[in-house]
Amino acid sequence: MDFSNFVLNPVTLLAIVFGVVEFIKSLGVTGNPLRWISLGVGVILALVFQSTTLFPAVSPYIETVFFGLAVGLAACGIFSFINNRIPSKKEV
Repeated sequence: MDFSNFVLNPVTLLAIVFGVVEFIKSLGVTGNPLRWISLGVGVILALVFQSTTLFPAVSPYIETVFFGLAVGLAACGIFSFINNRIPSKKEV
């Protein structure tokens, strides 16, 4: 598989964390539990991201997992994040 257009960096990681948290919100989690879950998701994904530097041999597998998360969340998590924050145009 060719992931040449997918760049795994902190900005991509941030978008994936946003998407995962929005997906978890859609399951009905709110308040302080959501804060703790989002912190945990961020820490876990950051540790996995940093492991690409520590273990270069597993880097392609980690990039594949992050690519899969990004593609899957593009359909549900990120869409709802943007949709809930950008007002729709009113018809005149």
